[in-house]
Amino acid sequence: MTVFKHVLRQKMNRHLVDTTVLVELLRGNILAKKFLESSPEISKITLVELIQGCKNKEELRLVEKACDPLHQIKINSEISSLAIDLLRKYNLSHGLLFLDALIAATCIIRKNILVTQNLRDFRFITGLEVISQKEAFVTS
Repeated sequence: MTVFKHVLRQKMNRHLVDTTVLVELLRGNILAKKFLESSPEISKITLVELIQGCKNKEELRLVEKACDPLHQIKINSEISSLAIDLLRKYNLSHGLLFLDALIAATCIIRKNILVTQNLRDFRFITGLEVISQKEAFVTS
């Protein structure tokens, strides 16, 4: 891969979206749809959270349709190890949950900016850049 393509790819994948962004898309939020057209990444964990929230096969179909076009980041040993470190550091003091730790670790490792509605779940994590989805939607 040429350096230019590598830099271009990094810029295109600058954001990683949390589950809350996709929930807004599924609710029909036009701003969420427009933002997701900018090709942010998602963690496979986001897909897991959305599937877990499905109440029937139709909702599952809609979730899969919404997530299929997005670049989905797999959890690897580096992400898993950092997530464990984040849990050690922040679970007792801030109530960091396992799936949120995996999403945060993914962002830190990949140098993504996390886009979420739940800033309070992440803002205390050192090394993680977080912006509100409201801010991301208006700037896209």
